[in-house]
Amino acid sequence: MRTIQALLTDLDGTLIHSVDPICDALHECFLHVGATPPAKQQLVDMFGLPVEVMLTELSEVQPSETARIAEFIAEYKRQYPVHMEQARLIPGALETLRALYAQGVKICLITSERRQNAAHILHRLGLDKYIHFIISRDDVEHFKPHPEPLLRAAALVGEGPSACAYIGESPFDIAAGVASGVYTVAVPSGTWSRSSLLEQHPHAFIQNICDLTGLVAGPNI
Repeated sequence: MRTIQALLTDLDGTLIHSVDPICDALHECFLHVGATPPAKQQLVDMFGLPVEVMLTELSEVQPSETARIAEFIAEYKRQYPVHMEQARLIPGALETLRALYAQGVKICLITSERRQNAAHILHRLGLDKYIHFIISRDDVEHFKPHPEPLLRAAALVGEGPSACAYIGESPFDIAAGVASGVYTVAVPSGTWSRSSLLEQHPHAFIQNICDLTGLVAGPNI
C-alpha cells in the first residue's frame, strides 16, 4: 500500500454521475448563443475539457468570437445549478473520501468546471465536508491533458507530486496525471472504456472508487 499526503481527484464521472444534466445544460447554452447544438455523444466525447472548447470545436463559433464565448460561459453558469439538481453521487465516492480524510489525507478537486459551479455541486452532495481545495478552470491557463492543473493542485496542498495520488476516469485525466508525476489511478466509472484508460499507462487501475483505499493510505495510518 502506498502512503500519500494528498489525494487529487476529478469530479464528473469520478465522484458524481452527471452526463445527462451537463449535456442538457450545454444544449440550452448552444441555443442561447445561436449555435447548432451537437449530438449528445459528441459532447460526451469531450467531457473533461472546458465548455468553451466544446463550443468552438463542435459548432460554427470561432475562437475569435470572444463576446459570444463569454455569453456561452455565462449562460452555462446559469444553467448548471438548474440541471445539476439531477446529478447524483457515484456509489462509494463519499465513503472513500471520508475514509481518506479521516486518515489525514488532504483532498483537492481538479475540474474543468468553473469554481462557482464546482462549489455548488460539492455543497449540494455533501462533498465539501472533505474537499477543501479546488483547482478549477478559473485557476489555470492550460487544462487536462496538460499537467498544469495537477501541478498547481500539488502546490496548493503543499506537497510534491510524488506525495500525491490522482484518480480520474477519462484519458485526459490519466494523461495529465502521468505527465505530472503523481501516482495516477484510473477508474472506469464514466463514459470511457477500460482500453482507452489503459492506453495512457496509469500506475493503477481499479474497478470502483471504493478500491482506492486498498491502494493508498494517509499519514495517520
